[in-house]
Amino acid sequence: MTAALEEMACQICLSPLNTLGTPPTYVHPIQLATDGHQPAPVPVSQLDTVNRHCDFCGDPHPTWTLVGGEVTAIALGSAAGLVQNLGQAWATCATCQTYIDDDRTEKVVDRAVQAFGLGDHPQVRERIEELHQAFLTARRPGRTLITTTAWPATAITARELPRVRDRIARFYRGTDSLPTALANAETRQEVAAGLDRAGLFWIDDDFTDLTEYAAEKPPDVTINRDLMPSTDGLIVWSRPVTPRQITAASWTTTSDGWRLTNYRTIGGALDGTPLQRLREQVGWLAPMSTLRVRDQHLLQGEDPAAALVATWLLVAQQAANVTTARVDKAVRKSYARTNRTTPEVRIVRIGVNRGTRPSPERSASGDPGRPQSSRFWVSGHWRNQPYGPGRALRRPVYISPFLKGPDDVPIKLSTTVRMLSSHSPKSKDQN
Repeated sequence: MTAALEEMACQICLSPLNTLGTPPTYVHPIQLATDGHQPAPVPVSQLDTVNRHCDFCGDPHPTWTLVGGEVTAIALGSAAGLVQNLGQAWATCATCQTYIDDDRTEKVVDRAVQAFGLGDHPQVRERIEELHQAFLTARRPGRTLITTTAWPATAITARELPRVRDRIARFYRGTDSLPTALANAETRQEVAAGLDRAGLFWIDDDFTDLTEYAAEKPPDVTINRDLMPSTDGLIVWSRPVTPRQITAASWTTTSDGWRLTNYRTIGGALDGTPLQRLREQVGWLAPMSTLRVRDQHLLQGEDPAAALVATWLLVAQQAANVTTARVDKAVRKSYARTNRTTPEVRIVRIGVNRGTRPSPERSASGDPGRPQSSRFWVSGHWRNQPYGPGRALRRPVYISPFLKGPDDVPIKLSTTVRMLSSHSPKSKDQN
């Protein structure tokens, strides 16, 4: 694929596509095993996740994109299935990157030989080494973080949140590149400054469940300052939420509104030196998408920021019980050494006030004059609540699942409901 073309991936299998001819025809890589479907090209910039592999060893969790020598179609011995057109931009995993940084490229070749099961073919090893050297000898300075890798989820505790925030802010200020909207240096500095000011919120398991249920069919929302629990902020859920698998989100106040950014965790399943380097150089979070919004911007329900906005709305309607976490001791010492005040981390749980519920006195048919013969579960849903001067304005309020009907009648058993805990157990994050 030439540099002038935007990179494309298959919308069905999420694999990057190669090109043939001019105008280009998009094809799956030869070595990729598919179910026989035809490529469905879509720009990579439109996808949250792309199923890349390390171009050196085949690892399914590539971390960086490097630019080096132009490499065209190469056949490795009799293994025709390894013919690839890799061009001059290669993906590399954290382990291969560590070996490259340490000038131990023979270890990269070892990983490739082992991954491809070619240890008994010394000539093939030589060809792989030639292939790598053709790329690395002409390697250009710099690298770009791959933000579309579907890493295994990494748990982040409330006590770790200041360190997580500081590390991604430092990455924004560093020299490693980012793709798409966050590639701009001014934008990166803007988000980093917002993270420095950010209120820190950790969402517990029950409230994370509530957020995900509420975000399944979110309403369209008009963005304004009153929605937000702090001027700038970083929210981390206890697990990834929505089909997009978002783990964290930040909002940054700008001169004309806000910048909303979603994150996924990075580095899951790594260990040893590669994990240590990644934590030092990037941290725990990788930005997935970013959006600039102005005051009174109408955010559609299917927007990637839906989970963040749903959390704002739930907190604003007093569905939350907010407590303070004890920050990790190492973090407190680190802040003290630099004469900074230890940040406050707020844990968000489901509060006692779960929102206004409709009167249970109406019958199942909707006729207030007919007594109900059974109680039944009403699924969680959004509704518009009047507020403001003369109650003329409307804002979405989430109604949690509840039993509807008189207390002295049986519960209808044919309805399924997901119940959420409202208790506030003492968390290890408060110790």
